[in-house]
Amino acid sequence: MEQTKAEVRVRALALRDEIPAQERMRCSEKIVKNLTEHICYRETQVLLTYVSFRSEVDTISLIEQAFADGKEVFAPRVAGREMDFFRITDLCDLAEGYHGILEPRNHITESYSPIAGKALMCMPGAAFDRAHHRIGYGGGYYDRYLSRISVQAKHTICTAALAYDCQILQEIPWDSHDICPERIVTETEIF
Repeated sequence: MEQTKAEVRVRALALRDEIPAQERMRCSEKIVKNLTEHICYRETQVLLTYVSFRSEVDTISLIEQAFADGKEVFAPRVAGREMDFFRITDLCDLAEGYHGILEPRNHITESYSPIAGKALMCMPGAAFDRAHHRIGYGGGYYDRYLSRISVQAKHTICTAALAYDCQILQEIPWDSHDICPERIVTETEIF
């Protein structure tokens, strides 16, 4: 019997939540190191990244590294069923927003434009497979955002999902409208 996305999501998130906090931080450091040493990070001047929440791969150190490297950093803010990325210049630009997740404060209005040049988008998720399929959290925000800007950004946004090894499953259910990240970065490999 095949599992549904919801069942896989629950199982994968339980595995992720079981990683002890110290081990998660150690793995997050390795994931960020693997990403920042990769050409997709080195060649971009714009980083679009989620702000980590709960047991997700920690992106705070990634954001700080991007600031130190002189990159423009954009984080997502949710409004209704849509999500847009807004520029932050400091971690103080973030405040609790949708479901308690840190987002750019409401007074920040500089949104990302795909014509700004090459960008790297870091995507969160619950489960992934080696064919790059991704199960998110069920809201469809990243799929809708990427679909909305894909014509403009087809060759300018590189996508990378950040995940722990335990989130990589043999095979996961997927739909034709799901947008797969171009690469998945874990603590042990990039594929």
